[in-house]
Amino acid sequence: MEIGKQPTEQLLDFCFKTLNKALFEMSQNKAESDRKVLANILMNDLNDKFFRLTAADVTQAFHKGVREGEQLAINPRTWFNWLNKQKMKTNKLRIEQSQDGERLLIESNAQNIDKEEVLKEFLELCVIEPFEDHCKGEDITFQGINQAFQWLELNNFIVLTTKDKEQMWEQVQEEIVARKKFVHNKRKQFHPVIMCREKALRMNFGKWKKAKKNLRKEIYKILDNRQDYEK
Repeated sequence: MEIGKQPTEQLLDFCFKTLNKALFEMSQNKAESDRKVLANILMNDLNDKFFRLTAADVTQAFHKGVREGEQLAINPRTWFNWLNKQKMKTNKLRIEQSQDGERLLIESNAQNIDKEEVLKEFLELCVIEPFEDHCKGEDITFQGINQAFQWLELNNFIVLTTKDKEQMWEQVQEEIVARKKFVHNKRKQFHPVIMCREKALRMNFGKWKKAKKNLRKEIYKILDNRQDYEK
């Protein structure tokens, strides 16, 4: 079960125990009062930023972080790095599962798969949450670029003229030539179409942030209208 966005005593206790274990494994001592403060901060971070993770995901992130991370102390910056890595991993799996679910629905007309829920989860993971992170000034890594771009363009969130696309294509070709000068692996492949679409996403994210666009609300409205129409 996902952690969710609501703080609870159970979650706080989980955070306290998780931190205690990590501190013990790293041979660090902190006063109980400090550990309680850190547990509250961790809970708030989980509710705000990592609410899609499960308790098992968090446990795994700390387990790997203690053993593989370069940080020598546990603090919010430390666990943000650990949890972000775990979030990217779990999101990738969720996106693949949603894509598999949609393909299964198309191929078999399976009734137990809700196509709208599959689409909603994909858009949350690949568009809405990255945009909200971008608005907070955080670095973002796009996933599911092709499908995200195609949906946004189809629904008129992204509007590019033929001239815009031609200019973007030329820019990407120049970027590829420049990057190849610093790449030792001659087999490394560059995908200009994906690079163009990522460039378009970043450009529009910047515009939407400046315009204070409520992307979540606007996307949900389109999805709700589709459901009402299909009923």
